[in-house]
Amino acid sequence: MIKTEKAGKARPPAESVPSGFIYENEHPQLQIPFTAQVGDRRMEGKSISITQALVSGLLPPTGNWEKCPVVLRFDFEGFSVNLFVEADVEKIGASDSSAIRLRFCEPSASHLAPLRYILNSHLAGDLVTFGRMLGYSGPTKVEATGPALRAGPMQRASTGLRKLALVGLSLGLIAIAATVMHDRIVFAYEPRPVTITQSGTTLRATAAGQITYADNQAATGDVVYSIGTNSGDLLSVRMPCDCTILPLEGFTEGATVLAGAPLIKLVAAGAALEADTQISFDGVARLLSGDAAELEFGDGRVVPVTVQLSQQGDSSANTAVVAARVRLAEPDAADVAIGETGRLRFRRPILAAGTSRTTAAAAVPVVD
Repeated sequence: MIKTEKAGKARPPAESVPSGFIYENEHPQLQIPFTAQVGDRRMEGKSISITQALVSGLLPPTGNWEKCPVVLRFDFEGFSVNLFVEADVEKIGASDSSAIRLRFCEPSASHLAPLRYILNSHLAGDLVTFGRMLGYSGPTKVEATGPALRAGPMQRASTGLRKLALVGLSLGLIAIAATVMHDRIVFAYEPRPVTITQSGTTLRATAAGQITYADNQAATGDVVYSIGTNSGDLLSVRMPCDCTILPLEGFTEGATVLAGAPLIKLVAAGAALEADTQISFDGVARLLSGDAAELEFGDGRVVPVTVQLSQQGDSSANTAVVAARVRLAEPDAADVAIGETGRLRFRRPILAAGTSRTTAAAAVPVVD
């Protein structure tokens, strides 16, 4: 005779209590009115805690020890709160008992915050039970604060000083921003420095060769320099006038020069101050549009100048610049020394009455 066992679902082994809990029922069960929707069956809640809930109702024949979604509903005055959890369903007691335990699979899921608020409000006495619903009995108005204390003289003085400092700082920032905007709109600076010299006659090499003799202190009629040409000739140049000799770059004995290279500059007494430079195409456009040209020195002095475009110089080697000559007027040249270096800038006149007394000349070739 074959012995058979009654078919049915075996009870799973009891799981150990999770770590961090001292007792299995560490979280107390609170008797709060609620309902639980387990699958398609609606059950009445008996008590609830953070980790589980006890309900009463009927389960399907195969519903014991199954994991299923559960909706916990708390009914308040005029609204209800639904919490969605996932729980293990466990039937308690005899087979005909209606007691069911719902063990939450993830007690710390997204439902924890509203559930904890409801439980804490019930423990604090803010939630009261009437029938099958819940009501709020806590404070409904914010407690009024006492009248503000009147500030003392020192506090009023410190507040006034802070306000004045804030206003002063704001005005300073506005002034700085206005100055920067004014400089960007009105002024345009050329990148090349300008070195002040005196106007005079430039003596150039008449042939290619080597300088065999150089004397920058020669008197009238004396030999200033001699060039040994590549053809073997010796060319000597005498001082033509009683002038000051300004040696140019490369005017030393033994230097090799090409034909036409500038060697010295003869400056007569009382010669005007000038400078040769190169300006950009943007500077030429400002010059022709009527912007005033000025020289700004390192100590803050600003001297009006006249700029004349020139056909000489090495502007052909660089198509991005144009050779120009800067001249200083006699009244303004008194405070400028020979050899000083400044920056050439163009000032755009904002008002017609504010234009400079010296305007830029047209594109006129300058012949030494």
